[in-house]
Amino acid sequence: MTSEDEITEEQDDDTIAPGGNVLNHPLNTEMKNSYINYAMSVIIGRALPDARDGLKPVHRRVLYGMYEGGHTSDKKFSKSARSVGEVMGKYHPHGDQSIYDTMVRMAQEFSLRYPLVDGQGNFGSIDGDPPAAMRYTESRLDRISKHMLEDINKKTVDFQPNFDDSEQEPTVLPSRLPNLLLNGSDGIAVGMATRIPPHNLTEVAGAVNLHVDRILEEGSEGMPSVSIEEYMMHVKGPDFPTGASIHGIDGIIDMYTGGKGRFHVRSKCDVHDDNDGKRIVIHEIPYQVKKADMLIHIADLVNKEIVIGIRDIRDESSKEGIRVVIEVKNNADPHAVLNQLFKSSRLQESYSANMMGILDGRPVLLTLPVMIHTYVAHRETVIERRAQFDLNKANARAHILEGLVKAQDRIDDVVAVGKASSSREQFESCLRGDETMSGIAPFDFSEAQAKAIAERRLYQLSRMDVANVQAEHNELKIRIADLEDIIGSRPRRLEILKTELNDVVERHGDARRSYIDPMPLSMNREDLIEERAIVITLSTENYIRHTPVEMFRTQNRGGKGLKGVTTKNEDTPQLIVTCFSKDRLLIFTDKGRVYGLKAWETPLGSRQSRGSHIRNLLDSIRDDENIVTILPISRELIEDVNEKCFSPQENWDCINPKCEQPHNVGPSSKCVNCGKTPPSGHFLVFATKGGLIKKTDLNEYVRINKNGKYALRFKHEGDALVNVRSATNEHDIVMISTTGYASRFKCSAIRASGRVSGGVYGIRVGDRKGSGGGSVAGMVAMLDAEEQILTISKYGMAKRSRLGTADRIPDTDAAGNIKMDDEGQQKMATDGYRSTKPGAKGVRTMKLDDENDDQIISVRTIPDLEDHLFLLTKKGMMIRILVNQTKETKGKSSRGTRVMEFRNKSKGGFTDELIFSSRIPASLLDMSSDEADEASESSEEE
Repeated sequence: MTSEDEITEEQDDDTIAPGGNVLNHPLNTEMKNSYINYAMSVIIGRALPDARDGLKPVHRRVLYGMYEGGHTSDKKFSKSARSVGEVMGKYHPHGDQSIYDTMVRMAQEFSLRYPLVDGQGNFGSIDGDPPAAMRYTESRLDRISKHMLEDINKKTVDFQPNFDDSEQEPTVLPSRLPNLLLNGSDGIAVGMATRIPPHNLTEVAGAVNLHVDRILEEGSEGMPSVSIEEYMMHVKGPDFPTGASIHGIDGIIDMYTGGKGRFHVRSKCDVHDDNDGKRIVIHEIPYQVKKADMLIHIADLVNKEIVIGIRDIRDESSKEGIRVVIEVKNNADPHAVLNQLFKSSRLQESYSANMMGILDGRPVLLTLPVMIHTYVAHRETVIERRAQFDLNKANARAHILEGLVKAQDRIDDVVAVGKASSSREQFESCLRGDETMSGIAPFDFSEAQAKAIAERRLYQLSRMDVANVQAEHNELKIRIADLEDIIGSRPRRLEILKTELNDVVERHGDARRSYIDPMPLSMNREDLIEERAIVITLSTENYIRHTPVEMFRTQNRGGKGLKGVTTKNEDTPQLIVTCFSKDRLLIFTDKGRVYGLKAWETPLGSRQSRGSHIRNLLDSIRDDENIVTILPISRELIEDVNEKCFSPQENWDCINPKCEQPHNVGPSSKCVNCGKTPPSGHFLVFATKGGLIKKTDLNEYVRINKNGKYALRFKHEGDALVNVRSATNEHDIVMISTTGYASRFKCSAIRASGRVSGGVYGIRVGDRKGSGGGSVAGMVAMLDAEEQILTISKYGMAKRSRLGTADRIPDTDAAGNIKMDDEGQQKMATDGYRSTKPGAKGVRTMKLDDENDDQIISVRTIPDLEDHLFLLTKKGMMIRILVNQTKETKGKSSRGTRVMEFRNKSKGGFTDELIFSSRIPASLLDMSSDEADEASESSEEE
């Protein structure tokens, strides 16, 4: 038997029970109807606010109950228990605790943007502390609540019986305030929920005025044509009572246009890094976040090492406001720590708005125009009903005054009838004309007029009082005409609405508390890192850290140096890199592997601090690997490569040898035959100690992470990577040996190869036949012929020369005069470095002190003479000098300028030697012209 058959049998069963009829219903139908009734009861009568006054039934009953009980702002405070009892006994029989909780929330300044209850005593705190019991606290309506209830006794709203029909309660409040937008609402119903954020009174009033003005302009009865953008010229967005910052204008626009939207709310924090240490000070927190719970959660994150770098947390909040101080460790970047807190703690919250409300008795997803229009329509109805109430009252008073004036004309007859009447009832009956007296003409006053005349006192029959009656009557005529005009004229009602709302703004309007950032908030930690020039130092024991460039002072050429980078354990540095904090670091090891790391991810430290071991940052680095070079790649270059290589291109040519022949690839980001991506036009050029050079497209390396990959394979055992440079085919490559030879050729002369290839010879060094000996000291990639190359020897000599065009030009002396040979012909010379083929021995570029085995240890490009140099010695001494403290030379046999003094007192030997140098672009540093001039006053050439 099917369930339908069972239902049919049940419907056909007409069994009559002894007590009466038994109504048979299908179980699913009964459950459905009962659940729908329950759900609608919760939705309409408990959880969702009315779109007109922005209140749920319990909030409305509390406000009206306190109003009826006389607990208004102009009266003294009364016990909260008294108000709760009155509300529960008359209007809301759902338990005193729920009523008191409602009252408490309406009194909390951190819960409502404009509190409606004025509380005295412990009403809870933003830490989540519970309020005191209702028998201890006192309360009354706040001053702004007056505007919610004003004119409620003038029949401006409908009333309904309470739960036991003993009282009448309002179905909605007159609500001169646009409360739904001002204080928002939160509630969970059955199958739906609402979450409406609070707003600023001044801004909402501006939007309401715009709405009303557009109605007046268009003369429309319905919704006026106002765009969201026009509304948002006034209403910038939510305004939370706890302040904080709101991120993401798109989410706000979605909320206003469709009723749903999502944006982020972030705490207001200041980062301090001064003599008192590094610290984060929190002044404002997101809406509805309990401060104490938030701090406990942060402490838990620190204990679990989810957030690293916090030393101490102190809550210094007081009545003046929130102040939480988070002490940051000396070796941690406070901006990075703050970013971790935003990501992992409740210092940052996501707010998902769902503006559900009751409109015309139905739950509706409200938009900003609908909310404003509903408020305007409600207020217009209230103003009209108030005018009608006042008109009825004025007409009744005018009718009585007309009777008094009419009675004055027959005052003697009125007095005579009064004296002759046996009772007040007979007197009023005679005035109405129901009875007559002999000798006196009948009266025709109405019942109300007769009653007013009968109650008149003798002194009110004087001429002065009669004049007052007449004056009052004349004023009432004017008043009646005005009220009739209000009832009959919609523009008058709307102007009154604007006037009354502007009056509320003048009394209670305030400044916005929440700052709105139109950009959406990214959870990328890098967004909070300050973009600044930094110096990254890697020690011989593989400890890495970064320091701001400002920590090193500029010194004159030939100085003894500053104890700048040696740690307490005399761990001397082996690498120094200058870059921006948001650059990406490609870290190359002697085994030919490369690892990716963000510059800001290296720990921040002082000149004397040790930093963090590289293995703490690169878990995958092997025990037998040693870092040989660190290459910073700018964010702009990475974005350009990603756009060219990893986004579909219109048409591009694949020239990979794996393909049978070069062919055109259609709109795609990858060749279907070999899997290669489009070329970026940017390359990484590798130079090894043995003279090999390799060129590989940069797109092979931009996505390498901390796990690492092979960057190249060495062809010969014992070879090692010297350095890596970023270049294009237009660059000139110059490889310089430790013995002072240079080989120059175009980057395009080298064929691009894969990531793990070995490369080709770029300069002949070592034991190879015809070489200049030594090994590769460095390699540079240059684009501008006017740029200069600075070579530095280990005993402190530096030579600076132009790259040049490599063309043959007339040779000149120091004064600029053309040199002539013995035959009277002008001598010719090569402009800058002479071009060679890849793999050549090269030409002499610097004269070295061969007796003391001096060698070139560093090769640098100098695009700007205002650039700075970091010079590092074997003993850990470091100075910073200006490049223009060295002198430009043309001679191939010149030794250059002494930049650091290592000679002993007898100048017969050396006490130290340079092991590393690094250039800082002038654009990274702020240096006064006076300081620059002083630093470049003198230079010598040896």
